[in-house]
Amino acid sequence: MPAPKSERGAARWRAALVTGCALALSACAPWPSGPSGLGARGPVAGRAASFQLPLAQPGLRVDDRWVWSARESGESASGDTTVIERTVTHVAGDRAELQQVSLDPVTRRPVGAPRMRMVRLSVWHLQPNAPSQGEIRALAFPLSVGKTWDYEYRVGGREIDAVTAYRYRAHVDGVESIVVPAGRFETLRVTHEGRWSRYVLEQGRLVERSGDVRTTYWYAPAVGSWVRLEIDLRRPDGARELGVRQELIEYRGGR
Repeated sequence: MPAPKSERGAARWRAALVTGCALALSACAPWPSGPSGLGARGPVAGRAASFQLPLAQPGLRVDDRWVWSARESGESASGDTTVIERTVTHVAGDRAELQQVSLDPVTRRPVGAPRMRMVRLSVWHLQPNAPSQGEIRALAFPLSVGKTWDYEYRVGGREIDAVTAYRYRAHVDGVESIVVPAGRFETLRVTHEGRWSRYVLEQGRLVERSGDVRTTYWYAPAVGSWVRLEIDLRRPDGARELGVRQELIEYRGGR
């Protein structure tokens, strides 16, 4: 029996929000469920011992390799366990090409065919696999403590009730030392505070719904990318729709 229209609409709404998060996460991979520690923040400093500010965009090299995993919470959290590997295959100026493959969480062998992804290094924008407009300006280089920037993007199809808009203001908080499965890193923490909005069809008319979203990157110049990434996406009533903590579990420098 087909689901009622209200249920189908709610499912589409949740899917759009999760897709938007997936773009910001650049296709993160979930860990088994459990306490996420989402929102934990340590003290920040104005300078680092291991790098100089401001930070220029990363100089990625062929064969740079990252392996990521994440933990989810909230109503739309996934119970699956996956691992994502990305390897740089080509670099030309502000553009780099990455090969992305899913790995078996136990054997770490490839699962399925690899996909190619393009990234613009000056803002670490990873070209999404889903229909979208705009650009996720994750890290607007050069980075210095106190820097801010605004951006927005849209996810979804051509119909207005199939599109979710995200608007952010990013702020470089400061230097924070953190520990992830890949090791201890001195990072520059960047927090993106924003709102999502979406039109939904209710009783034959379009109604706008919106909520808060926060994305935080811990960028480690030692690996040319973030070593932790968190997203906290809230429903219109303030409840958590999806919370994610993505962390680096392996890194290997290229040639």
